[in-house]
Amino acid sequence: MTMTTPWIARVHERTLIVAFPSPYRVLSWASLNGGLVEARTILNHQVDIHASSVLEPQASLVALAQSLGVKNPTVGLMTGVLMDRLVRTTLQVDAVILECFATVGLSNALAVGDQATYSERPGTINIIVVCNHPLVPPALVEAVQIVTEAKVQALYAAQIKSTVSDTFATGTGTDCVAVACPPGAPTYQYCGKHTHLGELLGRVVGQALKEGLRRAGVKGT
Repeated sequence: MTMTTPWIARVHERTLIVAFPSPYRVLSWASLNGGLVEARTILNHQVDIHASSVLEPQASLVALAQSLGVKNPTVGLMTGVLMDRLVRTTLQVDAVILECFATVGLSNALAVGDQATYSERPGTINIIVVCNHPLVPPALVEAVQIVTEAKVQALYAAQIKSTVSDTFATGTGTDCVAVACPPGAPTYQYCGKHTHLGELLGRVVGQALKEGLRRAGVKGT
């Protein structure tokens, strides 16, 4: 049975477009409109790593949003990963619906605490998660933590090593996470590992990352 979500997601050429029925609260460190904002659209755009858009991400994402005709405000992410490898996982338990969109690239894999390097490679793990219930801002921060822990757990389980050290990777040098939910009366005050929402969030992201790693060519996932 197909699950119906309040938001609509589609891929247009090299861009994932997640469109909300009304302004949603989004927390991220995206290149375009990062921070805590209200947005009508989230984009995850696959770029040519040799193009000038990589050097001017905000301007190129604004131009992209205009060319796509999406509703603003728009939160925009960039990736070098082909949209053919986009993973979508959805989880519904009772009235809670969560959907995770992930693009997983590993050529830029690093461990937290690795020596800083300025020679970025085209490998990024971008994760977008949308919840159909409102969360207060501190719960959104907890949600970002849960998403990050689920990512690290998946990388450790797959034994992905840093590209600059002999340490297990905890991500890449250019990862981004965006968590979105509708505004309104807060349904969730917390989203930690002791909460049902935190449990579901960890599961849906874990499933997406496992499949993303498989599509990235990691054996045993």
